[in-house]
Amino acid sequence: MGKSSYQFGAFRLNPAGRALLHGKERLDLPPRAFDTLVVLVEEKGNLVDKDRLMRTIWPNTVVEENNLSQAVYLLRKVLHDGENGARYIETVPKQGYRFVAQVRELETWPDETPGEHEPNDFAEGNASVAELGLPAGSRNGSGRTPTDGLEVQPDLASLRSAPPTPKPRWILGAVAALGIVALLLAGMQLASWRNRQPKRADLETIRSIAVLPLQNFSNDPEQEYFADGMTDELITDLAQVRELRVVSRTSVMQYKAAHRPLPQIGHDLGVDAVIEGSVLRSGNRVRITAQLIRTATDTHLWAKSYEGDMKDVLSLQASVAEAITDEVKLNLTSAERNRLRRPSTVNPEAYEAYLRGRFYWNRRDNQGFQKAVEYFNRAIAKDLDFALPYSGLADCYILMDLNEPDAGKMAQAKAAALKALALNDDLAEAHTSLAAVKIFLDWDWAGAESEFKRALELNPNYAPAHHWYGNILLAPMARHEEAMAELKRAQSLDPLSLIINTDIGYADYLARHYDAAFSQYQKVLAMDPSFVPVHNDLGQYYEHMGMRDQSLQEELAISDPERSQVIRSLYAKGGYRKVILESALSRGTFHIAKAPGSLFVAAESYALLGQRQQAMAALEKSYEAREPGLIYLKVDPVWDSLRQDPAFQSLEHRMGMK
Repeated sequence: MGKSSYQFGAFRLNPAGRALLHGKERLDLPPRAFDTLVVLVEEKGNLVDKDRLMRTIWPNTVVEENNLSQAVYLLRKVLHDGENGARYIETVPKQGYRFVAQVRELETWPDETPGEHEPNDFAEGNASVAELGLPAGSRNGSGRTPTDGLEVQPDLASLRSAPPTPKPRWILGAVAALGIVALLLAGMQLASWRNRQPKRADLETIRSIAVLPLQNFSNDPEQEYFADGMTDELITDLAQVRELRVVSRTSVMQYKAAHRPLPQIGHDLGVDAVIEGSVLRSGNRVRITAQLIRTATDTHLWAKSYEGDMKDVLSLQASVAEAITDEVKLNLTSAERNRLRRPSTVNPEAYEAYLRGRFYWNRRDNQGFQKAVEYFNRAIAKDLDFALPYSGLADCYILMDLNEPDAGKMAQAKAAALKALALNDDLAEAHTSLAAVKIFLDWDWAGAESEFKRALELNPNYAPAHHWYGNILLAPMARHEEAMAELKRAQSLDPLSLIINTDIGYADYLARHYDAAFSQYQKVLAMDPSFVPVHNDLGQYYEHMGMRDQSLQEELAISDPERSQVIRSLYAKGGYRKVILESALSRGTFHIAKAPGSLFVAAESYALLGQRQQAMAALEKSYEAREPGLIYLKVDPVWDSLRQDPAFQSLEHRMGMK
């Protein structure tokens, strides 16, 4: 470390004299926090990664990242970082820290150089109360010391081995006097520390949180699925709290490999705070470390580690979630607190298989779904009473059916969802899956709405429930204002989700708000020009607006070379009508629709051609096959020419839409 002195804001730092001054007041810092500040100031403006900091501050010692987090936490409090616009230390997620304040190097130490402030030797690897700058037994505003859960082991052997030595009376008197002075100084230090604590009003304003992807500290890339799974479960636990808005997985996972300043992440996701942390797994032992950071000011508010057996991992995650809700002073209902505190054990092998299944499910393609089904079934084989893999199976079968319509898959989804709920009726995911099945398989709109409401009662932050409730129930039933409210809520919970943003445009299209729909589609294209569903919906929009060339361009934009060549050949032979006619005859092979290759697509094509009789015949066959596109029969503009046909009205009645 260098020997220069530095000034930043109202602070002056003298590394050689181990002194930090605020005006003429000397601020006492524990040794490791002081050393951390020196390194950051000497590297002013440069990113200092966490590994380097830990090697420098704790040389030749193995320590946890939580120790570094605590040191930075204390520095921010002492410097009043983030108050009144003052910024000193910036967190770069997953990398390290940067000292961002303007620093002036001083040739001489102003006024007088305080005496040497030598460090005490504390047990390495575990931060003590003294090392964090707190008097023994002091508490922060949450009623816990920042070191709760971390052990500090005194050297009991050395205390026992030294025999007592008689002291002269004058020495005893001096010691007593010094003790009184020490107590007064401790009281002053405690008062000073409390003044530096984050104000509870500041914590109480936190009403939205994003759980950033937890880092895999297991030194094994194969354990990445485990860290992702822990992230998902922590999101799920926090999302059950009605007072808190918790951003969904789809949006936060986009920051897994990104390194952006926390204020930018907070702005992008619209959250007051983020949870950063790590997962360390060794055999059947798991350690979860988490810290709560206010995004606007990059201020550390809380940090703690939790450790336990794999069989207790669900309870560990719930403990983290409950501690966070306590820290930001949320008023949990008794039901919410009971769900977090409910003792929960799980077969470690079953849980590992379940996490692998969710890892593959999140790929959202047929190959991923097939692998997910394999792992979910493996989890069930290990523990027949484990509800989560049944819920995972239901989700897989529903999305597999929507990709390639197959009523058999929907029946399997229904059985899996019912089994999950029989084992645990508190699973919002399973209620959401059952709601979807009731729509696509049974046309049971009332039953589906009841399941959606139950899911949102259990987990008001579950974005898929809001999304599907708006997109596959409220919009199809022409409850357009309610549909948009649910979709907007889903968007606020998952702002970077492409499909949610696309379906907001589709809801506007179904409500005949065509300008709003077009505008929303353009926003999605700006997010990802290659996203296929938005091209599908935009092509449908152009088709309805009579912009046939643009509609074909959208189809060509998502077609492979062979398909594109067929479309161009048909267009050259007979124009747009020839393309649509061929689409009808081939059951939609070349036509844009929600479910390519279906009878439903053929019905759409005939309707566009004005061939009503053929359109109704295709719709009847589509109804027999329970094809998913039919749920929009009541509101899709493509059917406007058939609405007065008694056969069409009969179909609506049989589907429960009348």
